[in-house]
Order: sequence, then structure tokens, then C-alpha cells
Amino acid sequence: MAGYICPACGGPLDRAESALICRRCGRSYPIENDIVDFSGGAYYDSFTGEDQLTPEHRVGLVAEVTGSRWRIERYYAPKLARRARVLDCGCGNGVSVDVLHELGFDAWGVDLSALRKWQWRERTHRDRLAVANALQLPFNDGFFDVVITSGVIEHIGVRETGGASYAVEPLPDRDALREQFVAELLRVTRAAGRVFVDAPNGTFPIDFWHGGAGGQARWHRRDERFLPKFSELRALAREHDVTAVSPAGRFAFRQVGRHWYGRLFAAPVALLFALMRMAPALARSAVNPYLVIEIRKKASRG
Repeated sequence: MAGYICPACGGPLDRAESALICRRCGRSYPIENDIVDFSGGAYYDSFTGEDQLTPEHRVGLVAEVTGSRWRIERYYAPKLARRARVLDCGCGNGVSVDVLHELGFDAWGVDLSALRKWQWRERTHRDRLAVANALQLPFNDGFFDVVITSGVIEHIGVRETGGASYAVEPLPDRDALREQFVAELLRVTRAAGRVFVDAPNGTFPIDFWHGGAGGQARWHRRDERFLPKFSELRALAREHDVTAVSPAGRFAFRQVGRHWYGRLFAAPVALLFALMRMAPALARSAVNPYLVIEIRKKASRG
């Protein structure tokens, strides 16, 4: 379990039979199926067993596997230096960590979900998967060359209601929590390393990722304060170099392709994403439905 530190105090951890024990503060973090749980039981979901999964949910979890491989193999892996040490923060089913290892990277993943912890039992590199809060990561400063976080930041600092219809309400401390999140990603990234933050674009009027069903379109207001805007993300990492890059290749359009509008617009959107490679300004504009932000960390002046 080398590589982890105590997320509460930053102290070194000693391995016991089925736990990691902090040498400094004495906190204990259980290990089960080679997976360390730093959550203290404070998961963001209430999953207690697979009998809770509906048939639709099971279909969605199977479809996620293809999407996870696509995201890494087709999009992120070509952007990374060989043998880079990579963190996927909010790694979901953990498939990304296995894929990154297959491709020769030193990969780690964290998520704060009881469901994901249950899924991780099937992962080859489950010893590199940890249940942890992204606002308090269990890694030393500068531990990673690259950090990737996909579809996570929009869920920080808001209260969401799912089901047949989707509703979201920003919390009073939304901005402070998102600032803490980005600061933590940068803390565990080395100087001159990179952080990739991707999420649906708050300035684009349609959200294809948070409807009542996978790929279902959801109209939203620009002032909803849920989906991030480029200007907001740039402000959160204002001391570093922040650019928007094209999401071309990021999606296979399988979920949205189940709907008529997905089949109609998939080709034009793919063309638009390709144009963003030649005109980067489009990638941060309101015509782009999905933001991919690259933060290049500057060395500390202190």
C-alpha cells in the first residue's frame, strides 16, 4: 500500500493485517479485497448490495465499461507521456485504472461510492483503487504527473434529486468547495504536471448527461449554478496556465444515440469537435456542449 498517506493529518501509514494505521494521529483505514477505504463510512451513496440494482441500472453499469475504455484509450492516453503516474479522481467503476496499466502507465483511482467499492472487486489493479473524498486526497504533494477528473466537479457543492426527472440546487458553499477540490487536485500534481477537468458546459443550453435517463436532453438556465463554465474553471486555477481543449474523440455517442436527436446531431457535433482542434477558442465557447480543461501547474514561487 505504498503511496498512501493519512488524508486527515498527512501522516505516514503502517500496514496492519486488514488496515492502514496512521503513525501520527492513530486513525485506522480498513482494507478489504485489497481496497483501502479512507471514507470513514461517509459515502455519497447508500448502496448496500446488488439486490438494490434495477434491471435498467444493471444495463447502465455494463454500458459504462465501454465508455470507460473509450475515454482512456481514445482520448486521454494519447495525451500522456509514457510511464506517467496518473490519478483518475472520481474513477467510477475503476476500469480506467486497469486500462491505464495495460497501456504502461502507473495508474491510481479514487471514488467516494459504496457501489463503486463493490464493483472494484472485479478490477485487476484493485490495490490501486481507494475510497476517498476528493476534497482530502490520501496522497503526498506532487505525487502524480497527471490528474484526470471526468464528470465530477459539477456534482460538488450542489444537492441533486434523480429519478424520472432531474433537479439540482446549489449549496451556499458551492464555490468554496469547488475551489478546494481544484486546489487538492493541484496539490497532488507535481510542478509542470497537468490536471484535466472535464464536465458538461454550463454556457451550452442543453445538458445531455443529467436527464431522467442516459443521454436524455435537459434544458437548463445559464444561471443554474450547476454545470461549470470555462470562466469559472479558469478562476479556480488562476495561478496556473488554463486552456480549453477539443473534446474530439472523448465520446462514442452511444447513450445519446439512443434518442432521435442523438442520431440526428451526432455527426454534426463530431465535426464541430474536430473544428475545435483548429480553432481552440470554440472549445471554451457556448457552442461547445462539453468542456475539457487542461491546467498546467506552475512551480510555486515560495
